[in-house]
Amino acid sequence: MLKNICIFEDEGFKNLLPLCYLRPVFELRCGISSLKEKITGFYPEAKLHLLCRDYLVDVTKRRSKEVSVNDLKTIEGSCLFINGRILAGKDLSRRISLDGAEEIALSGEVLIYARLAPKTINEVFKEDGHLRNATIELLKKKVKVTKIKLDLISYPWHLINYNSETIKDDYQSIGGGKVAGFLDKAATVYGDRSQLFIGEGSRVEAGVVLNLTEGPIYIGKNVKVRPFTIIDGPSFVGDESIIDGAKLREGSSIGRVCRVGGEVEESIIYAHSNKHHDGFLGHAYVGEWVNIGAMATNSDLKNNYGKIKVYINNELVNSGEIKLGCFIADHTKLGIGSLINTGTVIGVCSNIFGSGIPPKNIPSFVWGGASGFIEYDLERALEDSKTIMGRRKIEQSEEDRELLRKIFAQTKNDRELLKK
Repeated sequence: MLKNICIFEDEGFKNLLPLCYLRPVFELRCGISSLKEKITGFYPEAKLHLLCRDYLVDVTKRRSKEVSVNDLKTIEGSCLFINGRILAGKDLSRRISLDGAEEIALSGEVLIYARLAPKTINEVFKEDGHLRNATIELLKKKVKVTKIKLDLISYPWHLINYNSETIKDDYQSIGGGKVAGFLDKAATVYGDRSQLFIGEGSRVEAGVVLNLTEGPIYIGKNVKVRPFTIIDGPSFVGDESIIDGAKLREGSSIGRVCRVGGEVEESIIYAHSNKHHDGFLGHAYVGEWVNIGAMATNSDLKNNYGKIKVYINNELVNSGEIKLGCFIADHTKLGIGSLINTGTVIGVCSNIFGSGIPPKNIPSFVWGGASGFIEYDLERALEDSKTIMGRRKIEQSEEDRELLRKIFAQTKNDRELLKK
């Protein structure tokens, strides 16, 4: 049996920008946990290695301590390489086994996994240590090729589409219901209480309604759920978050240290983000360190119920979905009363404000709205992000600042398109 697994990024990360500018694709959230955490949960005895974009190595090492990052020399023996964009289902370890001969498995032309011996690893990774398209072509010539079908995150809306069912799957893998925190007698719980998890130190106060009839509700540690909140399962609330008078509809995942009020439906909020006031967020993905102002609202349904198009790499792509909200990358802010159209994509460190509806493709590091944009000064952006992180008692590291500088440079051409 192999003793190593390596979760890798492939070139499909490009279609998941801007959500993964500041993290590898396998750190994106769907359900209760990240894509990486789901995969590693199936191989608890294996030593973990990671392959990501070179500019993300330093921050990934910091977040994944005691794990080798972009250093294949640390792999001793054979290794199972697994695509970080897969959404691990209930039987992943059976379908992708640590046992067996050398082989690679494709879904279409996408490499899903590669079970490789040391000699093959040394031969195919001798150039730069990455699984690029050319590397995959070389592997096809060296080892057996098989086909496999698994759920794969190829576009941002896939994270939303899979979220409800993934919360259910994740909940079952955790082991079912438990109330370790405080659940007020005057809170109302509908449905099977085995579908309710409340972590240690959490408080669910009087006047809160927890509806378990359509799926589980998982509330992490040290969470405050204040009146008159309604939470419909399946839903997840991460550690140290505050849910304050919210309508948290089914299929919503709220990461750690968030502040959430108003109405949220089938949306994912990564972590350390605020939507503390009234307003609607629906079928959306919100990154880290985002602030959504009072009464800010996104549309997730066209008036004609038509299919929603989304800008991917500055090109419109038909999502095939009739309900789809917005995608907001890290460190971005929406001013009070902001109105966001269906399928809007907003980049890193942007500040949206003013009346009217801004365009559907907003690049990183800009200020403005429907009336136009100017570039967000880099040094000011760095200082603002430092201040905001400090409010959560998190010190911005030099690696964090350098990463934002690199994204500013990478997204220069996107801002140039606004001038045309």
